[in-house]
Amino acid sequence: MGGRLTISCGELRRLYLEEGLGLATLAARLGCSAPTVGRRLRECGIRTRSGRFRACEVSPEVLARLYLEERLALRVIAERLGVSVSTVNSRRRAFGLPARRGTRPAVRAAAEPAEEGAA
Repeated sequence: MGGRLTISCGELRRLYLEEGLGLATLAARLGCSAPTVGRRLRECGIRTRSGRFRACEVSPEVLARLYLEERLALRVIAERLGVSVSTVNSRRRAFGLPARRGTRPAVRAAAEPAEEGAA
């Protein structure tokens, strides 16, 4: 993995900006480390993205609907919003939404078939 990364600025710009590849993905593809890719991006004058996830712009009402009413998993909510699971969980706590623990008895009972006439 030694030596200088020899990818043109144009190709690097295309992969990073147009295709949206991340530093780790580019590093794996180019056979170098992510910091090396980051350094080459700076050398080429390409601004790096600020982080893996964008800011979570979700209202308390939307999060309450997804989490409490639709009972979606945090992972599913995070995927829908394009943020991390920890971001969704942090917002849940900040909005004062209670943590769910398992399945509610009413939901579990409604999901089980009724046993009519069973002995």
